[in-house]
Amino acid sequence: MLRRSFRFQSELAALVDAVFVAGALLVALATHKLLAWLFPGGFATFDMFWSNAWIYILVVPVWSFILDFSGMYHHFIGLPRWSILRRAIKGGLLSFAVLLGLLYVLKLHMVPRTILGIHCLYSIGAIFLRAAFLQPFLLRLESRRRLLLAGNPEQAASICGWLQAPQRTPFFEIIGFLPPRGVAPPPGLEVPGSIENFSDVLHDSVVDAVILLPRALPQDQIDACLKQCETEGTEAWLLPDFLRTAIAQVTLDELADEPVLLFSTSPKSPWALMLKRTLDILLSAAALIILSPLMLAIAIVIRVTSPGPILFSQKRSTVRGRTFNMLKFRTMVQNAEDIRHELDDHNEVTGPVFKIKDDPRITPIGRWLRRYSLDELPQLWNVLKGEMALVGPRPPIPAEVAEYENWQRRRLSMRSGCTCLWQIGGRNELSFDDWMKLDLKYIDTWSLGLDFQILFKTIGTILRGTGY
Repeated sequence: MLRRSFRFQSELAALVDAVFVAGALLVALATHKLLAWLFPGGFATFDMFWSNAWIYILVVPVWSFILDFSGMYHHFIGLPRWSILRRAIKGGLLSFAVLLGLLYVLKLHMVPRTILGIHCLYSIGAIFLRAAFLQPFLLRLESRRRLLLAGNPEQAASICGWLQAPQRTPFFEIIGFLPPRGVAPPPGLEVPGSIENFSDVLHDSVVDAVILLPRALPQDQIDACLKQCETEGTEAWLLPDFLRTAIAQVTLDELADEPVLLFSTSPKSPWALMLKRTLDILLSAAALIILSPLMLAIAIVIRVTSPGPILFSQKRSTVRGRTFNMLKFRTMVQNAEDIRHELDDHNEVTGPVFKIKDDPRITPIGRWLRRYSLDELPQLWNVLKGEMALVGPRPPIPAEVAEYENWQRRRLSMRSGCTCLWQIGGRNELSFDDWMKLDLKYIDTWSLGLDFQILFKTIGTILRGTGY
């Protein structure tokens, strides 16, 4: 896999192992206490929790260092279980030996060696279970990337062979190859078009990254493809030429043992994005529980005051053009979508969106819900499912995306959210272009701190009742 993905999985595995080693030490201390109680005089007494809590500071770092030193986190994906067990035993026994030596050198004779022996057995078992059975679930924390190859067929053949190795298929899916017009592609690859109609293929497919293979191709053609990816916020992996960019951050990585420059315009820190997703889960779950009485009351009022369903579901676009069904409390009459075309001439906003302040399709209770954004509460379920984030560019309708200019499509390079800079920066008073620029500003300057600022400011915006 790419070095970036491997580094994240390696660091994550090391963190999980450190937690398991600490947990195994607690269980080992409890086991030693139980044995001392069952066999009085056979085991030395040891205060397992408070006065000797320093033992964690000694044991956990030693295990973490030795496991890394012994190669536990080097080429650990796709190994047979016997190989994983052998590595775990090797690292465990070496850690046990080092700890015994440290206890002797530091003259820490009050620590029963039996505890370290029991802990060694528990830790080896825990690490083996993590590597053999939990690791496949950890791999899913990074979504499988859909790759589009474009350029030289000879380079494509070797790259595909590398990507399709069993240890890499959980991370990558090759959706097609775009050769120059009139050039035969490598066998076994789907060809959705040629590199000359690169833009159309990029718009018609869900593409997480494009691998550009420039050998023997005109520089202006590769430049155009790279510019297209940069403008729309799609990752481009270029082998091997360097091109200057205006927006994308360029990082050096390697693919199939060859250097590759990665041009990315969206946040890519795996740890920060994982923490963002964790916070989304915790906060949305808590909000759904706390606000459930209010949501139940709103559902009853909607049912009583107007015919039709309580919830309104609409297909929306998110990362790279993926679609999902976004939920809202219904605020319009039942046939609102069918009669929308009758109101097209009254649209009050620019760009490929439709909004009317005094929309006649809105019900009386719906107008109040929209004013305080209470109709958006069911989207907390979309957040919990992972279809949305609490903070991110608002999800557009696919028909609107089809009318976007290329630079506007870059707002789809990050997961859509319930609120963003647009909500707190003027909302319906902003032009469509200003709205898009705020979304791109959010992507370019994203941090967890910015997310919390937007969430707090959104509360004030909701209380002011500026929605419609």
